[in-house]
Amino acid sequence: MQKDLTDCQIAIIGAGLSGISAAQTLTARGAAVTIFEKSRGYGGRCATKRWEGHIIDHGAQFFTLRSQPFQATAQAACGDALKLLQAPVLNEKDDALPDSGRWYHRDGNSRLVRDLARGLKVITETPVSDARALLKSAGGSFDHVICTAPWAQTAALFDIETDHEHIPCLAVLLAYQGSWAGRSREAYAFSDHESEMAWSACENHKQGRVSEGATVIVAHMSERFSREHLERPPAEYPELVRSMVEQRWQLPAGSLTAALGHRWRLARSRSTLILPDLMPGLHFTGDALRTSRVEDAWLAGHQFAQTAAFHF
Repeated sequence: MQKDLTDCQIAIIGAGLSGISAAQTLTARGAAVTIFEKSRGYGGRCATKRWEGHIIDHGAQFFTLRSQPFQATAQAACGDALKLLQAPVLNEKDDALPDSGRWYHRDGNSRLVRDLARGLKVITETPVSDARALLKSAGGSFDHVICTAPWAQTAALFDIETDHEHIPCLAVLLAYQGSWAGRSREAYAFSDHESEMAWSACENHKQGRVSEGATVIVAHMSERFSREHLERPPAEYPELVRSMVEQRWQLPAGSLTAALGHRWRLARSRSTLILPDLMPGLHFTGDALRTSRVEDAWLAGHQFAQTAAFHF
């Protein structure tokens, strides 16, 4: 039987899926939960950008609904805003990859997180520099602090050393003149993790996202390419990537209308984290404990909050 957490004050750092999921479950157990988010919005790496009149997912491109708890929770929160991608993902040989259901949120994948966060206390634009200072034992207001930031950031907030490795990813957004230009209609994405451009996808396949008369491609670059160019200004990324996108999607170079680069320094974990011993009152949950996928981030927070036996 779960312990009732009435009168337990819990701070969660990070309004990504792990943090929102943990907050939902802990609130249901009776805890008073406050989420601190350093950014203006929700979602973490489940990120969406309004750009050039389009709504573009430049972080997680889609999500799965394989587990019954996540499926039920997402459907209850989002309703008919959940949409299924119909076009295939092709590999380097143009063969379709297996598809267990690739979902997206009609209004941007970051809205998945915002919808799930309804009713929760989230304080945005509030960075935390020392998680320990939030604890009552250090003069703060909380019995427990749960960090859901990438482990490298969490370790810094907990003031502990770590050699756990994260993999970076450079993302590039490219807009072209003309609806469904090149090969964009025949595939949602191309996936080739042996090449410099590990992933590229056409946002036109997401209902209502791309303005009429345009084709928008999002490219995520390989680890090797991303490490090589990581410290260059993001404004330089599009020119490094553009020719690869145009060759893969058979897009005319002269039809480019806009471009944007973005740096994901901590895109995913190299391996599953073996969590070290933490000082009393400090906790961690996140996709580093499972795999770096949207659904796993939610499950990590949910399962942690279900089983946590807090002492206070």
